[in-house]
Amino acid sequence: MKETFSKLLLLLLLSISFSCKNKSDKGIKTEKEIAEVNSWRDNWENPTQKAELLSNLKIHKRIKECLNDTTIVVLTSTLVDDLDRYSEIKSLGDINGDGVNDSILIIPELFITTDNAIEEAASVIFTDKRLPRIKVDSPCLETSYIFPVSDIDNDGIVELGKYYSSCASRFKGLELVSLDQEEWKVKGRVTFDILFEEPKKEERIEKIEVNKFRMREITLESADEKMDTWKVFEMK
Repeated sequence: MKETFSKLLLLLLLSISFSCKNKSDKGIKTEKEIAEVNSWRDNWENPTQKAELLSNLKIHKRIKECLNDTTIVVLTSTLVDDLDRYSEIKSLGDINGDGVNDSILIIPELFITTDNAIEEAASVIFTDKRLPRIKVDSPCLETSYIFPVSDIDNDGIVELGKYYSSCASRFKGLELVSLDQEEWKVKGRVTFDILFEEPKKEERIEKIEVNKFRMREITLESADEKMDTWKVFEMK
């Protein structure tokens, strides 16, 4: 869902850095401006629901940290309506080499888009808050969509596979993301046609050598011609 912002409000919100680091709002100077932003946020991050979630002992502490973070907007109604889904935790193993298992959760989040609009989306957050979240411009996101691949660039941090769904169409996406300058960036992408569910997504990305990997794409090139090919990518 998208709604157009007023120019002033957009400028204020775009000055905010999106992270779960609990930084204070920047670029807001007057009480009137603060009230405008808080009023807008309350439409999406309902204060009553937020208080209930923060007091809920079953809610993971990382989700509570994001709820308390003034730089993001957690969609509290979406969270409340499906607590079981957003309480699911998936282990990825030790992806950053610190000897501690890293796990992920999903939070429903509001994004500001480049065309001056907002949309309901989601993010992957890590139990280790030193790892930045992976922002996805679609609400159709599950913990099962993320999986470890390999340390392709030998920097000590494992690259991750990410299945992408726009919620519609049989054509999905399969991406490889890498932590680059404190941000998860897409380094390779192929089509995932759900007409061909096998092999599993975890078996469609392989490291070839340092800084080089391949991804398998299977789809119909025409009505009766199946395309099955490995595409090679280099880390940049």
